[in-house]
Amino acid sequence: MDGASTGPAMSLPLIDFRGKITPSTDAVLEALHQSSGRDRSEIARDVLNEWAMKKIHEASLIDKRLRVEGFAGIADGTKGTRP
Repeated sequence: MDGASTGPAMSLPLIDFRGKITPSTDAVLEALHQSSGRDRSEIARDVLNEWAMKKIHEASLIDKRLRVEGFAGIADGTKGTRP
């Protein structure tokens, strides 16, 4: 991550999220904040957004593979075209 917020998700309104993190994650966030000057919440938001985009990509690949193999896609439930 180059420090710039990218992608269409950054133009959408932000939703408040609060959660607990491990001490090691806190230390990494603080170190990244100190070295870059970026806000800790911005760093965490970018990391979570990148993870979410990877999960969406994985899901799309799973859906595509299921359909190629003759199974129902993710949104179609479990009934497929195979006997």
